[in-house]
Amino acid sequence: MDFRMNITDFYDFPLHPVLLTRNGYMRYCNISDRRTQCYIDDCYDQSADRVFSPSNFLCNFKREHFLEARECLEKTEPLTFLKCDHSCHMEALKSVEKQERATLGKVFTRNEMSNYERELDLLCTFQACFRECEQEIIVESCEDDKAELALTLISQYIRWHASDLYDWHILSETMQHFPSSCQRLVLSQPDADPVIRIMNAVQ
Repeated sequence: MDFRMNITDFYDFPLHPVLLTRNGYMRYCNISDRRTQCYIDDCYDQSADRVFSPSNFLCNFKREHFLEARECLEKTEPLTFLKCDHSCHMEALKSVEKQERATLGKVFTRNEMSNYERELDLLCTFQACFRECEQEIIVESCEDDKAELALTLISQYIRWHASDLYDWHILSETMQHFPSSCQRLVLSQPDADPVIRIMNAVQ
């Protein structure tokens, strides 16, 4: 199945409207499960089903949580998109451009800043903005228990993703290129979730 998604759409996981319909979610997870099994069988990646990825998070680690929060997320997605998506993309872009201007004439100039590092900075700045922006909408639009489920799910997704990026930079000894915006997401809240401990054990 072709989900017809642009790369920038992945900033919105797990809020993309394609995944918020039950049928779309089930199709996405079926495709992802086959891909993950392929990694295990054909690429001999025995940790493929235990490390962080959007599909592992949504379809395995937090499947029941997502299904319980899905209705609230689906209900609020049009408003959060209108109110938060464009403004947070613009805020992320302005923040990154400001940092790049501040480095001119110093050790790290704009020309030396990798595209990958810049994309990470954009992503983490966007996610932090979106998390804050959507909170008021979800609280006002959903019942208390559903709102709490949705907000917890989004916060966990953002933090787990940032923690996965952090681990990679530690292992590759490239922490000097790990954006401060992503570091703030890692440090935002300690996560005692047992799934996090399992994931960290296989890094």
